[in-house]
Amino acid sequence: MNHGAHFMAAIAYVWNERKQVKTTAAYKVIPTASEEQLLLVELVRSVSAMRTETVMQTVKEVLKQPPAIAKEKKHLSLEVCMLQFFYAYVQRIPVSGLVDSWPSLLALLKDSVQLGLPAPGQFLILGVLNEFILKNPNLESKKDQRELQDVTHKVVEAIGTIAGSSLEQTTWLRRNLEVKASPQIVVDGTSLEQDVEDLMLTVMEASSFTPSVYSVHALTLLAEVLAHLLDMVFYSDEKERVIPLLVNIMHYVVPYLRNHSAHNAPSYRACIQLLSSLSGYQYTRRAWKKEAFDLFMDHTFFQMDSSCVSHWRAIIDHLMTHDKTTFRDLMTRVAVAQSSSLNLFSNRDAELEQRAMLLKRLAFTIYSSEVDQYQKYLPDIQGKHPQTPLRLFVPLFINILIEFPRDNVGFLSEVMGILIG
Repeated sequence: MNHGAHFMAAIAYVWNERKQVKTTAAYKVIPTASEEQLLLVELVRSVSAMRTETVMQTVKEVLKQPPAIAKEKKHLSLEVCMLQFFYAYVQRIPVSGLVDSWPSLLALLKDSVQLGLPAPGQFLILGVLNEFILKNPNLESKKDQRELQDVTHKVVEAIGTIAGSSLEQTTWLRRNLEVKASPQIVVDGTSLEQDVEDLMLTVMEASSFTPSVYSVHALTLLAEVLAHLLDMVFYSDEKERVIPLLVNIMHYVVPYLRNHSAHNAPSYRACIQLLSSLSGYQYTRRAWKKEAFDLFMDHTFFQMDSSCVSHWRAIIDHLMTHDKTTFRDLMTRVAVAQSSSLNLFSNRDAELEQRAMLLKRLAFTIYSSEVDQYQKYLPDIQGKHPQTPLRLFVPLFINILIEFPRDNVGFLSEVMGILIG
């Protein structure tokens, strides 16, 4: 098609003009197309010369060399608008057309990773990749599947780098990261760049810190798609290839989960959703087991928004259930806390505080488990605490009652005997 790049650039320009008015609903990183924008998708699909493969090649051309159209218009990123259109286009074309055009789509994805697109554009690249996987999880050729895995790795790494943009190194000699003392911007994806720019100006006028941009959006998007995406792209005998990638992602995630300050709350919520989704897949365990247990043992663990509790319950359930050693490690720590009372020079109040902290975590573990899962450990728990004040068992007892099987009266009697006897 002659002048195809200019035609698609015009489509991208009009796409921006036809975006929907903002609503008060929950924000989305990748915006939902308006009815008027979807008409543009149907327009392009109706042009006989614009076959699926041709559209992909033309979009790639626009991304590499955007035509000089409306450059004077503020807040207009032609590349982002082009990818918003393409994302909606991919959602609405038949699976057969998408599969037949895989070589062109692969070329577009590869080039997009190297172009240094704005963050909203990179989010859309991950969205396009995820849509392809949802429609066609298996490629017949091993070569094609390996190329899909490689490009997935690169796209996820790029999003991970954006996710870590609100972090900074504690020292130049070590890779330890911590959350910057700056605001974290959260806006809807409909006008992402414009809203971020406007908010940055407002925040910078009232603060000496430069606000972090797009990190929360990147973490939110990873929480939504990463776990399922990797599970589909990497077959059962290739799961080991996922671990290094997840280790890198966790390198960015853990510092956010260590920080319980109010300004970090959006990142904390996104990260705990991401960790919760990953924990549901057994093969990912090596990438997050140690970090999750350390976070669980941290004295600030319970300083979280109530919306995060359900995610932590899922994580702790997966952490303790998938092998026996983790729960035994927790029990060992509880036992050590009890035996430390033999130290004549120890602080009694500090001992009780440490014991209470561990019992709270034991209680949360039981609360996160299946009904009856830890019934056999109850005599052992009390046996290690013959001199522990009863008030320290209150959270544990409450959680046992919450998980108590209604039809097992004998079990309740046993619990009461253990705790009160």
